[in-house]
Amino acid sequence: MDVVDYDAHRTDIHYIRQSVFVCEQRVPLAFETDRLDPDCRHVLARWNGWAVATGRLTPEGRIGRVSVTQPLRRRGVGRQVMETLLATAKAEGHSRVFLAAQCHAIPFYEKLGFRTEGRVYREVGIEHITMGKVLS
Repeated sequence: MDVVDYDAHRTDIHYIRQSVFVCEQRVPLAFETDRLDPDCRHVLARWNGWAVATGRLTPEGRIGRVSVTQPLRRRGVGRQVMETLLATAKAEGHSRVFLAAQCHAIPFYEKLGFRTEGRVYREVGIEHITMGKVLS
C-alpha cells in the first residue's frame, strides 16, 4: 500500500475508478475525474503486480474515490487503503477528515471510526451521506 505520485500512476488510478464507478455503478465518466486529482494524495494498492484499489485525500481533508476492484473486495484491501489515507491525513496535520459515503458502505466507515453527519442525499443517482472522523 503506497502513497503515490498522481502523474506517474494516473493510468492505474483511473482504471480502478472507472472499473468501479463508471462500469459497475454507472456513474457518468465526466463525474469520475475532476480538477482536484493533481493536488490530492493518492493511495494505490497492488496485488500480484496488478493495481487493485485506490483512494485519495484532498488538501482540505476530504477522503474520496475509494474503490477496490471486484475480485479483491471483502479481503481487507479497502480497510488498508483507508488506514493509509488516515495516516497520511494525520501526518499532514489534519485534525479531522470527512467523506461522502455511499449509504451501503456506512458500516464499513463506522468500523473505522467515522460518524454520519446530516442527511442522506443523492449524488450521480446514488444515495450518500457525509461522514466525519476526528483524528487523535
